[in-house]
Amino acid sequence: MKNLLRAVFLLACMLTLVGCWDGSELSEIGFVTAMSIDIDEDNDNIYAVALEMPQITHENQDPKRTVKSGAHRSLNAAVYNIGSSAERKIFLGHMKVLICGEELLEDAGMFRHVIDTLAKDNDVSRTLLVLAAEGLGSDVMESDTVDENLIGAYIANFFHKKNTQTLNRKTLDCLPRHFSEGTIAIIPRLQTDDNGLTFSGAAVVYGYELKGWLDESELLGLSWLNSKAAYLSLDVDENDYSFGIDISKYKSYITFFEQDRELYAKIIIELEGDLEETPINKNIPKATLEQKAEEHIRNDLKKAFDALYIRMDVDGFGLGRELEKNYPSLYEHHLNTGSSIIDIPIRFDISVKINSMGNML
Repeated sequence: MKNLLRAVFLLACMLTLVGCWDGSELSEIGFVTAMSIDIDEDNDNIYAVALEMPQITHENQDPKRTVKSGAHRSLNAAVYNIGSSAERKIFLGHMKVLICGEELLEDAGMFRHVIDTLAKDNDVSRTLLVLAAEGLGSDVMESDTVDENLIGAYIANFFHKKNTQTLNRKTLDCLPRHFSEGTIAIIPRLQTDDNGLTFSGAAVVYGYELKGWLDESELLGLSWLNSKAAYLSLDVDENDYSFGIDISKYKSYITFFEQDRELYAKIIIELEGDLEETPINKNIPKATLEQKAEEHIRNDLKKAFDALYIRMDVDGFGLGRELEKNYPSLYEHHLNTGSSIIDIPIRFDISVKINSMGNML
């Protein structure tokens, strides 16, 4: 009798088990590794989407890539249509890279819709890399000039390195924070040519709208304000003054002062490190090398300042935020005069200390 009751109980429990009624074979799923989004060339209200998906290959073979495209007024519908045409169920959980085309970045409303839509998708990683394409993002997706089979994997691997591009890397979760705080977002620029994919410079986006592009030297100047700039090496290449400094200590901050009833901003950078190698002219005094390094950083900063404050008319160094946070009375006084943060004169105070002169060869 006990065995009969036990059997009945087990059968009743089995009735409550949930079956796998909507399962999918791996071959039926489109695992997306990269996505590009542009604005359709023929209709300004249409999203043009391209998805990179690995193809199923034989065992022990590297995955091949396929790029499928679609367009729709709705971003989600565009992605769904790509899956329908490819006879696959699109899965964005493994997507590593989002490439935004130039025209998309110029349209604040459509770019914001893209970021909001992807941020609400539980399958999409919060650490999804966001890059800017000067031109069409689809041109990058369709490029076959990289050694890697998957462009998404190639880009993700690149951003594990330490350089001015990875220093300014942007992910899906940080962009809304930039725009809600009223700060600019520096989005690394990706380009394609006969030599392959190149990472050079960046897009400057404010309030979800593209304000302009920084070249590599301008981006480097802005990078000196980043607290992680200690990851960089300082390279000076000026005839006899060709040398590099491996940075060991780094500090940068912004302060303000008044002089003759005018408000000034001062950017202070303090850097220490060792020479990576001895300069060509070994008789150059250390003080001279330090001076040359200071001039080099100052020139980088001036290039970035001219690009952001003069050419793009944006507060790219965050002077307004720093002034309001640390000097609220000066901030209120400055605004009451009707002056713009953009118009604050700025000075650079650079200090470089070389601890070791490198290896004497």
